[in-house]
Amino acid sequence: MSLYLRSISKYVAVAISFFLVLILFSQISLSDVTETLTKIPLINFIAGFVLYAFSYIFRAWRFHVLLNDEVKITDLFDIECVHNMVNSLLPARTGELSYIYLLKSYNRRSTGEGIATLVVARIFDFIALAILFFIAVLLIKDVPGLFADLLWIAAFFAIILLVFFIVLLHSGRKFAIFAQKTITGIHLEKTRVADYILRKSFETAESLEKIRVGKNISVLFISSFLVWGSNFAIVYFLMSGMNFPISFFSVILGGTLILLTSVLPVQGIAGFGTTESIWTLAFVPLGLSVEEAIISGFCYHIIVIIYFMILGTYGWLKLREYIIL
Repeated sequence: MSLYLRSISKYVAVAISFFLVLILFSQISLSDVTETLTKIPLINFIAGFVLYAFSYIFRAWRFHVLLNDEVKITDLFDIECVHNMVNSLLPARTGELSYIYLLKSYNRRSTGEGIATLVVARIFDFIALAILFFIAVLLIKDVPGLFADLLWIAAFFAIILLVFFIVLLHSGRKFAIFAQKTITGIHLEKTRVADYILRKSFETAESLEKIRVGKNISVLFISSFLVWGSNFAIVYFLMSGMNFPISFFSVILGGTLILLTSVLPVQGIAGFGTTESIWTLAFVPLGLSVEEAIISGFCYHIIVIIYFMILGTYGWLKLREYIIL
């Protein structure tokens, strides 16, 4: 029955994505997208691709550190090329497993190491994003009142989670046990949110026990900020090339909100429809018209797909003997 439900959910996700695409194209035409794409200067395409490749290098560097410098950065770059392509194509980030699989088959690392390093990398991703998001909220001006209120609410919860993860990184299992006792004491242990927090706390604690985070924490912070700084710079360069100028801090705000689409269960093939919808909802309050937001959303999405398909193909060619289709 569960397999049947999963199959149905995939069809529903594709149907929703298709429906969203139809709605978006009721506001613009396909020629608007193609015309905008062809007008982007070549230098912006190249700059975006270089930044995209560097974000992979920074991710590989971070995994290299998390694996105690025992796996070469070049090997991890190849893995990251395939991992990110699969992760971007599949819904709800189910492609994360490709990193664990390739690390085991290509570098003979255990499944536990793969899970541990991936969990910790995602924690540092969140910490870097939360800090950048909070700074952007402080500095951004002239946004509609309701949207500004929502941003401050999001920033508030981001700071709470940021503190939570930092304490968890420092205290590990002790903090997870404390959180469990606290939640049980106020009788919230059966709620979905509390159950999720507790599971993630203990997963993180177990991961931290397997790798040495403390001695490399500065490098992990730097590499994580470089990863997301590169990604937001890509959006900024491509938007400038489309003649839809927007401030870098607005890019951080909008980009952080768009990241939510990658974990939505309704995300269809390659995220089409959901990505552009959230993109529009994020960037219209930040100064773009509805048409500009939809057009730039599709253009950015298509360009990034080209980027990760190029790097993904390169990685697949390097690792093809270790990949079982």
